[in-house]
Amino acid sequence: MSGLADKPRSIRLRSFYGFSPEEDGYLGWSEEGSRDRMLELIEDGDLFLIYGAASVETSKNERHRVLGFLQVERRAIRDIDKMSAAGLKTKRDHGWADKWGYAIPVVRAWRVDEPMLLETIAPVTYRPEAGQAIAVWSPELTPSEIDLALKVRVTEVNVFGEPPVAETEVKKISLAEVFRPSKAFPGSFGERTSIYEDGPTHLYLARFEGDGFAMMGLSKPHLDKSALIKIGVSNDVKRRLNELNCGFPPAAKGRWKIELKSEAYDSKAAAEVAEQTFKEAAAERLQSLGGEFFRGDWTTAQSILASIPGVSRFGGKRR
Repeated sequence: MSGLADKPRSIRLRSFYGFSPEEDGYLGWSEEGSRDRMLELIEDGDLFLIYGAASVETSKNERHRVLGFLQVERRAIRDIDKMSAAGLKTKRDHGWADKWGYAIPVVRAWRVDEPMLLETIAPVTYRPEAGQAIAVWSPELTPSEIDLALKVRVTEVNVFGEPPVAETEVKKISLAEVFRPSKAFPGSFGERTSIYEDGPTHLYLARFEGDGFAMMGLSKPHLDKSALIKIGVSNDVKRRLNELNCGFPPAAKGRWKIELKSEAYDSKAAAEVAEQTFKEAAAERLQSLGGEFFRGDWTTAQSILASIPGVSRFGGKRR
């Protein structure tokens, strides 16, 4: 399975009063017909560029500014299906309870890290006098505008109702880099809030036990047996496994399981080199989901791991 395309299939414009996917994990319309029309035009994984509406409800410093990007799933829901208590309170407090109730789910979100006027990204598609129409019809960016959007620097943020973003997620990268395998983080030792002592570090391969498609906000294709896979490094694999799963409720049916670990490398830096080697090889044979995450055949992932220098034998039992 090859990596994702270098650019999104589609990016559409949409104006918001603000950008808070942490509280509102949906994209909504006030009319059911408008939402249903959009469902006919989009596919799973399409993006919406969110900009600040030219309205008194929008902070002055956010009007006409590019605020972020939302990735959606092509499925009809109601706003309350993916709205936090704080998001619901905000709607009620502002008298918006009856607005944007016909929705589609957001599965990932990225906040823009640099002040940027919408006109610099969408000089053709965006027209100030057509703001209301854009809010309803969400026109597509042209290919040249998509190229501009891909240069915007972003940081992935949490989406309500979705698994939290990993703390190790790369920040302030161009949108174009989001779906490409990231480089391993360089080693950083010494005093932070505590002292990290460099030393023996393992490369590990984890598999999500549960519905990995649901975790990504996608419907599982018939007979697809793809695994949701994570590569990583740690000097304490047992502790790392607890960290990976600490965000799931006790009743959750899905969990990460670290299936394989390497013999210990002499240092964290050496393990990170091996991690990057895995990512580069996996980009050709698995589907990159960004950062250290992939989707694809589990046997293929094991084969890639086994081919990396220093991982000719697996230490300990499967975990």
